[in-house]
Amino acid sequence: MYNGDGTLSKSVEGVLECLNTINHQNLTPYYYYDYSTTNVVSTSKLSDCDVLIVPGGDASTYLRGRSIDAAAIKQFVSGGKGYMGICAGAYAATNQFDRYRSGWGLASTINTYNVIYEGMVPVNISSNGDILGNGTSMFNLHHQNGPAMYSTSSDIPMATYANNQTGYQGYAAIFGVNYGSGRVLLSGPHPEMDPQNPRLLARMILWTAKKI
Repeated sequence: MYNGDGTLSKSVEGVLECLNTINHQNLTPYYYYDYSTTNVVSTSKLSDCDVLIVPGGDASTYLRGRSIDAAAIKQFVSGGKGYMGICAGAYAATNQFDRYRSGWGLASTINTYNVIYEGMVPVNISSNGDILGNGTSMFNLHHQNGPAMYSTSSDIPMATYANNQTGYQGYAAIFGVNYGSGRVLLSGPHPEMDPQNPRLLARMILWTAKKI
């Protein structure tokens, strides 16, 4: 997981807490999550990884700073690995965010609107996201100005905002798309922040790693 310039400490700490819970409580039998953090994302840092997690924070810093090598991420994912972006990590990976700024294009058909809302949001799991919900059709998740996403192609969201608290009811809250031979999962809400949902986060990671 990236933990360098621009990251939100609560998001980083939340992901780490969830990973510990997932392992200690064996929430996904047969899978153990071996993880580390890095303040630089490069080809060498990614060489032994299956999934890169970029947490919440400041998307503009992710895009403009020198700590993240976008070309290395693209090569990593296109070669069959996974990228999971939460909030700012989702903004940064899209084709275009906040209507005017370009992202890395890992999700080349996904654009976003900038949502100004902090608090709890209900999200509906779509038929395409059943593999994440694992029998649950709605989750209440923490939201901290994360994106409302939409596709310029025929991509089907894995979850949508269930009401209009964000101003974007029906827009995608979670999207999963392919990039080359790899997978990209983008989440506007924060499953890792209070109230944490480690089980959902675990399945998001497993999907990104092509384990489910």
